Amino acid sequence: MKSRKITTDVLIIGGGTAGCFAGITLGSKKEINVLIVEKANIKRSGCLAAGVNAINAYITKGRVPQDYVDYCKKDADGIVREDLLLSMSERLNHVTKVMEDLGLVILKDENGDYVTRGNRNIKINGENIKPILADGPCGLQ
Repeated sequence: MKSRKITTDVLIIGGGTAGCFAGITLGSKKEINVLIVEKANIKRSGCLAAGVNAINAYITKGRVPQDYVDYCKKDADGIVREDLLLSMSERLNHVTKVMEDLGLVILKDENGDYVTRGNRNIKINGENIKPILADGPCGLQ
């Protein structure tokens, strides 16, 4: 096995959607050097490469971020950091918009609104989410 020493400001272990999005976000700051390590081919590994059909963390019409916090709190039997969940929940829709701007296909109805599936989900063409992130503005390949 060959080894080499690499220097970076931020090391992200895992090239899934969270790792790739973190890399894009941090990599947009020119003074930060980001390295993502992934065990498999980023374009076809993990569950999202298999074609997930929804984003399961979205604040749908008529809902507010606190609704998502309440859902997570109930699901985790109260063992959550509500303050962190709320700050994360307040940005869910922004992250989705960034993904759409990068090329993620999000299904829309005849009015141009996202097609929802339940209280926290919108329909997407998820098989291309990781390739979109990998090819994103920071060139994460």
